[in-house]
Amino acid sequence: MKIATENLHLILTEELYKVDEIDKTTTTDQTIPPEPPQSQGLPLEIEKASLSPGLQVITEPLTETSKETLTKLLKAIHQDIETTSVIELWKGAILFEKTLIFGHQDEETKLNTLQEKESHQILHTHNISFLDSHKEAKIKLWQVLKAWFNA
Repeated sequence: MKIATENLHLILTEELYKVDEIDKTTTTDQTIPPEPPQSQGLPLEIEKASLSPGLQVITEPLTETSKETLTKLLKAIHQDIETTSVIELWKGAILFEKTLIFGHQDEETKLNTLQEKESHQILHTHNISFLDSHKEAKIKLWQVLKAWFNA
Protein backbone atom coordinates (compact mmCIF):
# COMPACT_ATOMS: atom_id res chain seq x y z
CA MET A 1 0.00 0.00 0.00
CA LYS A 2 1.44 3.33 -1.00
CA ILE A 3 0.73 6.25 1.30
CA ALA A 4 0.89 9.86 0.22
CA THR A 5 4.19 10.90 1.75
CA GLU A 6 4.32 14.63 1.19
CA ASN A 7 5.17 16.10 4.61
CA LEU A 8 4.65 12.67 6.20
CA HIS A 9 8.39 12.58 6.93
CA LEU A 10 7.87 15.43 9.37
CA ILE A 11 5.83 13.25 11.73
CA LEU A 12 7.15 9.76 10.95
CA THR A 13 10.81 9.46 11.74
CA GLU A 14 13.15 6.88 13.17
CA GLU A 15 12.51 8.53 16.53
CA LEU A 16 9.15 6.78 16.47
CA TYR A 17 10.88 3.61 17.59
CA LYS A 18 12.76 5.12 20.52
CA VAL A 19 11.48 4.47 24.01
CA ASP A 20 10.01 7.59 25.58
CA GLU A 21 12.23 9.07 28.26
CA ILE A 22 10.64 10.41 31.41
CA ASP A 23 11.14 14.12 31.85
CA LYS A 24 13.11 14.15 35.11
CA THR A 25 12.54 17.86 35.66
CA THR A 26 8.76 17.53 35.96
CA THR A 27 8.36 14.17 37.69
CA THR A 28 9.09 13.44 41.30
CA ASP A 29 9.36 9.87 42.52
CA GLN A 30 7.09 8.53 39.78
CA THR A 31 8.49 5.99 37.39
CA ILE A 32 5.56 6.17 34.98
CA PRO A 33 4.03 9.45 33.79
CA PRO A 34 0.36 9.79 34.77
CA GLU A 35 -2.27 8.82 32.24
CA PRO A 36 -4.11 11.79 30.69
CA PRO A 37 -7.60 12.19 32.09
CA GLN A 38 -10.35 10.80 29.92
CA SER A 39 -13.38 13.02 29.69
CA GLN A 40 -16.66 11.67 30.86
CA GLY A 41 -18.83 13.41 28.31
CA LEU A 42 -17.33 16.86 28.72
CA PRO A 43 -19.80 19.45 27.54
CA LEU A 44 -18.48 21.54 24.70
CA GLU A 45 -19.06 25.18 25.44
CA ILE A 46 -18.85 27.20 22.26
CA GLU A 47 -17.78 30.75 23.00
CA LYS A 48 -19.43 32.73 20.22
CA ALA A 49 -18.34 36.12 21.50
CA SER A 50 -14.68 35.19 21.46
CA LEU A 51 -14.61 32.96 18.36
CA SER A 52 -11.19 33.21 16.74
CA PRO A 53 -10.05 32.03 13.32
CA GLY A 54 -7.34 29.42 13.25
CA LEU A 55 -6.49 26.30 15.21
CA GLN A 56 -6.90 25.42 18.86
CA VAL A 57 -5.05 22.31 20.11
CA ILE A 58 -6.23 20.62 23.29
CA THR A 59 -3.89 18.00 24.70
CA GLU A 60 -2.71 16.15 27.76
CA PRO A 61 0.15 17.79 29.67
CA LEU A 62 3.11 17.76 27.30
CA THR A 63 6.37 15.99 28.01
CA GLU A 64 9.47 16.97 26.05
CA THR A 65 8.90 14.05 23.66
CA SER A 66 5.22 14.79 23.09
CA LYS A 67 5.97 18.50 22.55
CA GLU A 68 8.48 17.56 19.85
CA THR A 69 5.88 15.29 18.21
CA LEU A 70 3.23 18.03 18.35
CA THR A 71 5.68 20.56 16.89
CA LYS A 72 6.45 18.24 13.95
CA LEU A 73 2.78 17.46 13.42
CA LEU A 74 1.84 21.15 13.35
CA LYS A 75 4.73 21.94 11.01
CA ALA A 76 3.47 19.24 8.62
CA ILE A 77 0.10 21.04 8.36
CA HIS A 78 1.79 24.44 8.00
CA GLN A 79 1.04 25.59 11.56
CA ASP A 80 3.51 26.94 14.12
CA ILE A 81 3.40 25.77 17.73
CA GLU A 82 4.30 29.30 18.85
CA THR A 83 1.25 30.87 17.16
CA THR A 84 -1.20 27.99 17.70
CA SER A 85 -3.32 28.00 20.84
CA VAL A 86 -2.16 24.90 22.75
CA ILE A 87 -4.22 24.14 25.86
CA GLU A 88 -3.13 21.45 28.31
CA LEU A 89 -5.83 21.84 30.95
CA TRP A 90 -9.13 21.90 29.10
CA LYS A 91 -12.40 23.07 30.56
CA GLY A 92 -14.50 22.07 27.54
CA ALA A 93 -14.62 25.49 25.85
CA ILE A 94 -14.20 25.75 22.09
CA LEU A 95 -12.71 29.13 21.19
CA PHE A 96 -11.51 28.65 17.60
CA GLU A 97 -12.96 27.67 14.23
CA LYS A 98 -10.80 24.53 14.15
CA THR A 99 -10.08 22.43 17.23
CA LEU A 100 -7.81 19.38 17.40
CA ILE A 101 -8.32 17.39 20.60
CA PHE A 102 -5.74 14.81 21.69
CA GLY A 103 -6.83 12.16 24.20
CA HIS A 104 -10.05 13.67 25.57
CA GLN A 105 -12.81 11.34 24.45
CA ASP A 106 -15.67 9.21 25.66
CA GLU A 107 -17.26 6.03 24.30
CA GLU A 108 -19.32 7.95 21.72
CA THR A 109 -16.42 9.94 20.27
CA LYS A 110 -15.31 8.83 16.83
CA LEU A 111 -11.56 9.22 16.55
CA ASN A 112 -10.05 10.77 13.43
CA THR A 113 -13.47 11.77 12.12
CA LEU A 114 -14.02 15.46 11.48
CA GLN A 115 -17.11 16.78 13.28
CA GLU A 116 -18.84 20.02 12.49
CA LYS A 117 -20.78 21.81 15.21
CA GLU A 118 -22.24 25.13 14.10
CA SER A 119 -19.28 27.06 12.68
CA HIS A 120 -16.68 24.86 14.38
CA GLN A 121 -14.73 21.91 13.06
CA ILE A 122 -13.58 19.49 15.74
CA LEU A 123 -11.27 16.50 15.40
CA HIS A 124 -10.72 14.03 18.25
CA THR A 125 -7.72 11.70 18.14
CA HIS A 126 -5.56 9.56 20.42
CA ASN A 127 -3.28 11.21 22.95
CA ILE A 128 0.15 12.15 21.68
CA SER A 129 2.03 9.52 23.69
CA PHE A 130 -0.16 6.82 22.08
CA LEU A 131 0.56 8.23 18.62
CA ASP A 132 4.30 8.21 19.37
CA SER A 133 4.21 4.46 19.89
CA HIS A 134 1.61 3.44 17.26
CA LYS A 135 2.66 4.19 13.70
CA GLU A 136 -0.67 3.06 12.18
CA ALA A 137 -2.65 5.49 14.36
CA LYS A 138 -0.29 8.31 13.40
CA ILE A 139 -0.77 7.53 9.69
CA LYS A 140 -4.59 7.56 10.06
CA LEU A 141 -4.41 10.93 11.81
CA TRP A 142 -2.08 12.28 9.13
CA GLN A 143 -4.51 11.32 6.35
CA VAL A 144 -7.33 13.25 8.05
CA LEU A 145 -5.11 16.25 8.83
CA LYS A 146 -3.79 16.35 5.28
CA ALA A 147 -7.31 16.62 3.88
CA TRP A 148 -8.46 19.06 6.60
CA PHE A 149 -5.55 21.50 6.14
CA ASN A 150 -4.81 20.79 2.46
CA ALA A 151 -1.23 19.99 3.50
